[in-house]
Amino acid sequence: MAFSMTKHATLTASTPLSASDLTNLLDEVIGIAQLAGELLTVFYNNHLQSSIDVQTKDDTSPVTAADMAAHDLIEAALVTLTPDIPVLSEESADVSERRQWQRFWLVDPLDGTREFIKKTGEFTVNIALVESGQVVLGVLGVPLKTQVYAAIHALDQDHTHVDSPRRIAYRIEADGSKHPLQPHPVQGKRLHTAMSRRSLPPRYTAYQQQLIEDGWTLDIVNTGSAYKFCMMVDGNIDLYPRLHPTSEWDTAAGQCLLEVVGGTIVDLGGKPFRYNQRAELLNGSFIAVIDHNLIPALLPNATIIAMHQ
Repeated sequence: MAFSMTKHATLTASTPLSASDLTNLLDEVIGIAQLAGELLTVFYNNHLQSSIDVQTKDDTSPVTAADMAAHDLIEAALVTLTPDIPVLSEESADVSERRQWQRFWLVDPLDGTREFIKKTGEFTVNIALVESGQVVLGVLGVPLKTQVYAAIHALDQDHTHVDSPRRIAYRIEADGSKHPLQPHPVQGKRLHTAMSRRSLPPRYTAYQQQLIEDGWTLDIVNTGSAYKFCMMVDGNIDLYPRLHPTSEWDTAAGQCLLEVVGGTIVDLGGKPFRYNQRAELLNGSFIAVIDHNLIPALLPNATIIAMHQ
């Protein structure tokens, strides 16, 4: 697939990012996510007819030709778009110098490879721009729905997030129409709660029991991949607890979307996620909410945290 875009040659890994820079980048990255989605849809439709070959990576996670093709497309497009901003992708993550990067693209070309293989259709394209450990631009493509979720959450000069007009989020439909994403404050004690379809460790049951004992009613929503974040910003999921590992490229774009509409992702101590701060690229456990005001009431207790250690 060919792509055509405006090269931002003057935008390096250290030059200040203006509001117009982020807006222009967002438009281009939306296009990249759409192209990657079209490519993945071709692979998926072929997979429905005759199963795709699956390889196993060193960390035992699966990888397919679809992952690699989407990676190649996205990496080439981002290098064309911003030649001086490095790209860190799930399929090229062994980059020794990454800890020195203050600004970089963080990519999962096919989030939900297991869902892709199982033919559930719940997979996404994740692209985020990280600045000083924080996500300032996030795009989640949902190929089979021909939708893209996009957000900008700019930083001020002191590296703190700022409000409008440099804080926007919207969903793009197949016809190109844009629908602003709005806050979804939670009223009452009922939570639509995302859980994976995969078998979960006992700490999840303990956490659910903690919430029930605290008076919450949980409506469980089973869904896979970063699509959970899309459902959150659409108002269909309030809580997404993750008490076993993910990687940084799994959450960055989703975190940007959540933060713009009033949600957040925090670790089990209540601290917001930061990126490229550790020797490894695995996230710790987290709690994601659509309404950040819920965090004090929903953090796991000491017993559950001890189960995780």
